[in-house]
Amino acid sequence: MKKLSYLLLSLMCVTLWSCSDDDDPVVDNSVNEVVVSLNDKLSAPNSSFEPQGGVEDGYYFRVSFTDSQNLVEMPSYYASWGFGGGFTYTNLSDKETAGFTNISSIVGTGKFGDVYLTANSGSFTTASIKNLQSDKYVFKGAWVTNTTYAYLAIKDGNDGNDVAYVKGPFAEGDWFKLTAVGYDAADTEIGRVDFYLADFRNGSTKIVDSWEWFDWSSLADADHISFELSSTDENEYGMVTPAYFCLDGITLIKK
Repeated sequence: MKKLSYLLLSLMCVTLWSCSDDDDPVVDNSVNEVVVSLNDKLSAPNSSFEPQGGVEDGYYFRVSFTDSQNLVEMPSYYASWGFGGGFTYTNLSDKETAGFTNISSIVGTGKFGDVYLTANSGSFTTASIKNLQSDKYVFKGAWVTNTTYAYLAIKDGNDGNDVAYVKGPFAEGDWFKLTAVGYDAADTEIGRVDFYLADFRNGSTKIVDSWEWFDWSSLADADHISFELSSTDENEYGMVTPAYFCLDGITLIKK
């Protein structure tokens, strides 16, 4: 009888494994995972984080925000005209309007609800995520997609300006890459991992327009993760592709 029970259990495991979605992270139910949610942060539709106060930092004011469980912390930079860099959270669903004032995801919603994160990361306004409970949890990963702003600039060469700064639609050999860089508490780099938000190499014409899993397991023990963006579309001043992306469902694993 015991042998039969073991056989049935094994068959169930094989069936569940074979039916899993290749795009989903592999979830071990024996591991205690926690997924960061910001769905309680906004109640009004088509709204975004409205920071106040903060520390003056160059052309911007800098504030920080956390999720309701106090698991992670992120910086946000803003000016009188709006979001300027780091992270913000929003429930915008505009998949049509080009330009930097539209911080919507190209999906039009989050992976696990209406509210998700939008980032604009540069050398002076770096988007980063700090693990506030590193004594209890380590990083696993998050879901990522393009903003409408970056997507339309890559797909159509439309960056919302009368005369576009981007070179036009991506062509063979072009790419737009997001790099997650892990640091320890002393701010020493411990590793990095890449994710292509657009990839036109080797005959591909992919521009990410859905939520895809970004694995940070190699950066699991990081105190904080910062994000860098790079692209083949550059001029003498640097990258021209809009330095924006969206995140949702940041996942931590209990130690």
